Amino acid sequence: MVTLHVTRELARALKLPTRLAVDASAVGSALGPWSLGLVHCRPAKLVVAVSASTRWAMALHAAPVATLQNRFGPALLQNLLAIGVPPDRARAEVDAHAPAQWALGHDRGVLTHLNQCAADVLWATNDGLSLPSVNQRLAERIILKPQTGTSVCEALRLLGGNPDGWRPRKVAEGKAWRENYALMQAQAGQEVVTMPVQRLLGSEGLEAHHQVEILLNWLPVDASRVLASGRPPRWIPRELVLDLQGIELVSPTFTQVLYADALALGLRQISLRNALEDVAAQLLEIK
Repeated sequence: MVTLHVTRELARALKLPTRLAVDASAVGSALGPWSLGLVHCRPAKLVVAVSASTRWAMALHAAPVATLQNRFGPALLQNLLAIGVPPDRARAEVDAHAPAQWALGHDRGVLTHLNQCAADVLWATNDGLSLPSVNQRLAERIILKPQTGTSVCEALRLLGGNPDGWRPRKVAEGKAWRENYALMQAQAGQEVVTMPVQRLLGSEGLEAHHQVEILLNWLPVDASRVLASGRPPRWIPRELVLDLQGIELVSPTFTQVLYADALALGLRQISLRNALEDVAAQLLEIK
């Protein structure tokens, strides 16, 4: 049995009594107990859950709240598999959560982290990220207490995964950034600039506002000019070619922000290359 501590707001949504009988002798699980809070985001409210033992967090849909306790286990299993926990250990951890019991009150340190994660979830959803992307973002959060590191590494260490697999990825990301910078900077001054979108963003989905900002920041630097701030401006080509090899989905939010920001920069022509039919249709629909 695992204990799910809920905020008073979530307790009201669940219509829990003001006093709960909690079995203090519950054995619990490797990740439990958990602290849960409600996040008022759009298009649908989410619940963010933080593991007290690791500070690893995940989010799941709040509605219907009456089935939240029953849906917690399947959502946990899906997220454990997504971060690389072996299937047998993930299944055993989920089984250890049954049955679950509600409780009020939180450890102060866990509550602080819960509030930080809730704010992160609210920002991410307002930015247009999907639930799987939100959970990936939560997994990569850096924590300082109870010990410095990445919360997902603590979860993997407890459940037989490979926490060291996350560290080399960060080194590889640094190397990839330097290679991408050289690739884009080599196109400075050219009339046509090509962007390998999946390579630059490291994602197969184009969903959010901030992805547009990151993408357009990859425009090469025009070293021949200097702004009043002392920084060189971006080179604005006559045509920007988006190579969409590897991109599997694009959201209306991304498309709208892309064309608005490109126009503000002075980009007059955007062309697509290697785009799937559905992806091209979405990008050209708003254009």
